[in-house]
Amino acid sequence: MWKNQKHLLDERIEKESNRLSAKMFYLISILMVASIIAKLYYKVPLYVYTLELISLAVSGIFCIVSEWKHGILLLTKKDEALLSIHHKILAKAFTLSFEIIITGELLFLFVAKEYIKWLGLYLVIWGVPALLITYFSIKNGWFIWGTEKKEKDGKKELKKRTAMGALFFGVFMGFPMLFRGGMFHPEGLLWIFGMAAGWGIPFYLIFTGMMKIAERRADKNIVGKEPADEE
Repeated sequence: MWKNQKHLLDERIEKESNRLSAKMFYLISILMVASIIAKLYYKVPLYVYTLELISLAVSGIFCIVSEWKHGILLLTKKDEALLSIHHKILAKAFTLSFEIIITGELLFLFVAKEYIKWLGLYLVIWGVPALLITYFSIKNGWFIWGTEKKEKDGKKELKKRTAMGALFFGVFMGFPMLFRGGMFHPEGLLWIFGMAAGWGIPFYLIFTGMMKIAERRADKNIVGKEPADEE
């Protein structure tokens, strides 16, 4: 009974999570378009908003091709099963956009250093959807590892992504200390790694802590539904 409940809960979480991520795909796309409009208004060079154009193009093409393959591209009415496929595709498109922006931010530091002030827009573009997903995932008990294998793989992926995020933060905050007065200062590396550790370690601990809270909520949902199912 417990395993069946757990399986049903995992399926429900996946569907609801995909539905939320589908909405976040629209949000992140709107934020990228707004970023492009702002940069066009201030007449910055094309390469300053190439990242947004690439992200919109890649995620858009992915959506069109995926929905065409599933035969739902031009359907105006979709039943529950087709909506589930639609949400899953949009959720993957959101992940694509998110990863492109996150990765591109680091390149932006070196490609468009003279326009560094625009970098903050990317923090808004991916940060707002990420915060919303985190909030609703914890609130609804969706933030769970699931099986032991998923937990093992999930923690491994989390460590990798946290390391990447920490490195970006460290480079962003410590880069000015690395080159001062037109000269390279090796001690600036200490600033970079120090800032990276100062961001990465607390983030990892907080995130895993939130996962534990969400899993306790999910377990309560299972226990709460058992009596009704048994009747």
